[in-house]
This record gives sequence, structure tokens and C-alpha cells, in this order.
Amino acid sequence: MTEVSNQIVDSRRFPRWMALPLVLLFGAFGLAIYAFAIRASAESILKDIFALKVGVSSIAEVKALAARHQGALREWHYDNQECVVSFEVDNTCLSRLKLEPTARFRAHVEADDGTVSFIEVALLRDTGVFPTSDSAGITEEYRNVPEYLGSLPTPYWFRTPVGKPYLRVALTTQASVAQREHAYAYSLECLTKLGGGCDLPCDYLPMAWHDWQAELEKQGFGVGGFGGYYPNRSRCR
Repeated sequence: MTEVSNQIVDSRRFPRWMALPLVLLFGAFGLAIYAFAIRASAESILKDIFALKVGVSSIAEVKALAARHQGALREWHYDNQECVVSFEVDNTCLSRLKLEPTARFRAHVEADDGTVSFIEVALLRDTGVFPTSDSAGITEEYRNVPEYLGSLPTPYWFRTPVGKPYLRVALTTQASVAQREHAYAYSLECLTKLGGGCDLPCDYLPMAWHDWQAELEKQGFGVGGFGGYYPNRSRCR
């Protein structure tokens, strides 16, 4: 009888012993699904933002964009002639669990006089590399360049001091198709990447990074374009 009782106790202990690994397994699976979901949301928003045409796309198209991505909508205002919508996707669960730094994907669209006048997209991550700014990729597309910027040297320009941990790309409607593609060619890995890294602008906008590098070479920064800045840039291929 005692032997039978011990067998019953042992059979009960086994599931309890397995409980912690199972909890960890399901937790990891849940986080993987969460990471996939937020990245997919950001990719979908980015794709739809890229499909808009500054100076061409209508307020109706912006309203449709807001309707498709209501879960990420953070700001909206529109009437017959003006419209403003903003979206944000962040990695709250991953950052709160200290699995990765805070990261955010943001998109902002403005329209006036019936058509889209300004688009801004940004992917930011609090890497701590620079005390006053996140590591990031930022794209700004203008129908009319604002006065505070003066006039851009070219329709595809890099508004970034060399050495900063971000790349800010500015476009006008005169930019070529390829230039616009490069300016919106985000790598969204840094939204859900576990651990560190993502501390260089090329981690966010790899194609625009190489365009910037070529422009800096023309400006006299020497072969490689960045001089002594970004010493770990060998991974930027």
C-alpha cells in the first residue's frame, strides 16, 4: 500500500516539476507572437504610407488609411480641406520586461488644400548611445519645403550632422522613384530586436545610409564617407 501511495505522489510531482518550463515556454511563445504582431503592424502602416503620393493623394485616401489602422491611430483630425493623422507602434511588453530598450515606429501624415502635403516616418530606439537623442531613422517628405529649412540642396537630402546616431532624410516631390524607395526602405528589426545593438543609422535606413555615405564622399569626407565617425560601421553593408 505504501509503495502504491509513493507512486501516486511521484506522479503528482512530475507535472509540478514540469510547470515552470512549460510556463517559460508558453511565455516565450507569447512574446514571439507579440513581436511578430507589432512588427507586422508597423510594416503594414509603412507600406500604406509609402503608397501615398505627396501633392497627389487625397484627403479621402488619408481617411481610408486611418480606418485601416485604427489600432495604431494616435491622433486624427480632418475636415473638407485639412487632415492630420498619426500612428504609433511600440514594443511596450518587451521593454517593460527589460528584453530590449524602448523602441517606437511612428508615422504622421498631413493634408491641406485637398491633397497630402507632408509625410513623416520614424523608427526610434533608446539605445543610450547619444545622451540627447535616440538611435533612429527618420524620413520627411514635403510638398513645399517649410521656411525654417530654407531650400534643400537637392530633392533628396540628409538633414543629419555626421556622428549622430540617427539619419534624417528629407524629400521633395522632385525626388526620383529610386530615391523615394531608399528613403522609405526601413529595416524594422530594431522594433523587436532582443538585447542591444541598433546603434547606427544604417540599422534603420540601410539604403539611404549608403546614399548618404556617397554624398559625404563627394563633400570631401574621404573614402568611406564618414572619416573617424561610426567606427563600428563595418557591418553596414
